[in-house]
This record gives sequence, structure tokens and C-alpha cells, in this order.
Amino acid sequence: MKKIGYFFSGFLPILTTTAAQILASFFMFGIAALFLCPASQSTGFDADTIETLLTNTEFNACIMLIYTVTCIVFMGIWYYRSCGGNYLPKPSLTFHPLQFLSIILLIPGMQFFSGYLTSAVSFLFPNWLSQYEKLMETAGLDSDIGLFMFIYAVILGPVCEELVFRGVTMRLVRRALPFWAANLMQAVLFGIFHMNWIQGIYAFVLGLVLGWICEKGGSIYFSMFFHILFNFWGTIIGPLLNNLKETDLLGIIIFLFTIVSLVLGFSLFRLGTKWRDQKAARLMAAPDHDDHFEAAE
Repeated sequence: MKKIGYFFSGFLPILTTTAAQILASFFMFGIAALFLCPASQSTGFDADTIETLLTNTEFNACIMLIYTVTCIVFMGIWYYRSCGGNYLPKPSLTFHPLQFLSIILLIPGMQFFSGYLTSAVSFLFPNWLSQYEKLMETAGLDSDIGLFMFIYAVILGPVCEELVFRGVTMRLVRRALPFWAANLMQAVLFGIFHMNWIQGIYAFVLGLVLGWICEKGGSIYFSMFFHILFNFWGTIIGPLLNNLKETDLLGIIIFLFTIVSLVLGFSLFRLGTKWRDQKAARLMAAPDHDDHFEAAE
């Protein structure tokens, strides 16, 4: 029965996060009403005003900032108190430089792979692409991204989502299911959370990778680092690359680079994890290992 409880408790983080988004929206509508209604008593806070607010990038940015900060605090406490999260791991036992280098190498490969996946889905379902592009423009996540949305998309959003899905959700479900099943479940929920087919499909694939990195790396900081760099590429570097003239040669180069990036990146991450574990074993076996721990802290 406990395992059943842990399984269903895995749905609580996404429900809590969704509720936080709704409450943040109501809060911002309340703030807007205080300023708009007195100035427009003849028209009131009508449907047109609501539609205008929902398509306003600054308004949406404020909602995103409020809900992510709230969720980071709440989910951070949940992750630490109830899920065994460790925010101050010993660097010598947790991290290896090769792991971070491999993540940097993985980012372009995952971005290009996501692009291929998006193109394939868009070819099959053109309406999904138009809906996705309209959503990105409304949210302020297009090429003309503002400062607030940049902070949300590149920093706060990734940290929040990692705590929700790879942190609390996967840890809870992991108590009921093996890793592969827990990883699959959190990735599905991660895709659903994005509320559109295009983003949801590649978010599902990304969620699988983030879950694997978090589990094999042994720290949520790895998936946070990956997620931040992934969103940075998509927000800043991706639009710049879109300005390049498309040629057959460039397409072949990108395709080959994607394969090398993914194969080499995953291989080096496993190797870096192995070297870290070997180093940790040596430190644990050393007579003066307590001194090493104090130095690491």
C-alpha cells in the first residue's frame, strides 16, 4: 500500500505547481484590476481587457516570475525535507570536471535533435506548429525576449522545473517504481506540463535525458546545469543560428555534429561519473579521509 501511495503522490508536485501558476495569475489580475478598473469605469474589467492582459508579454512575465520563485522556495523545502535532497554535497564526492564538460558538449546535440524532432512533428501536424509559435510570441519567448522573460526562461524556470520533476516527483515515484519507470513517469508529466504538443513532445525526450543525468550523476545540480544551458542555447544561440543561410553542406555538418555530440557527450558523462566514484572510493578508504571532507566543504 505504501508503494501505491508513493506512486500517486508523484502527481502532487505538478498539481501544486499548476495551482501556483493559477494563483499567480489571479494575483496579477487583481493587481491589474486595481489600476485598470478605476481608470476605465465606463468599460469595466471586461473580456477585451482580460484578453489584452493575457497577450501582454510583461504581464505574463510577472506571472512566471511570481510562480517560479514561489515554487522554488516551496519545492526546495519539500525536496530537502521529505525527499532527501542535498543542497550542500561534498564536491570531491559528487562532481568531476568531465561531467560538466560532457554536459556542455551534449547541449548543441540535444538542441539540434530537438529541432529535428520538432520539424518531424510539425510536418505531420502543421497546426501544432502555428499554435506553438503563437504561444511563444504571446509569452514573450520569441526572438525579441525581454529581460524578465530571459531570467525566467534561462534561470528560474529550469531551477523550478528540476525541483518539481527530477527532484520531488522522481524521488517520490522512485520509492514505488524502478528508475526507468520513475524516469518515464516524470518525463511524461514534464511534457504534459508544457501544455502544447510541440513543446510537450520534445520536453518529454528532454525530461528522459535530464532524469538520467540526475540519477546517474547523483545530484540534481547536474540536471539543473544541463537545463539552464539548454534553455540558454534555445533562447540566445538558437535564434542567431537561424540567421545562417541553409545549405545542403551545412545540413550535413549539423547532422554529423549532432551524432558526435550525443554519443561523445553521454559517453564522457558516464566516464566522468566513473572517475568521480573511483576518486570518492579512494578518499573514503584513506586514513585521513575526514580531512579531505573538511577541505571539500
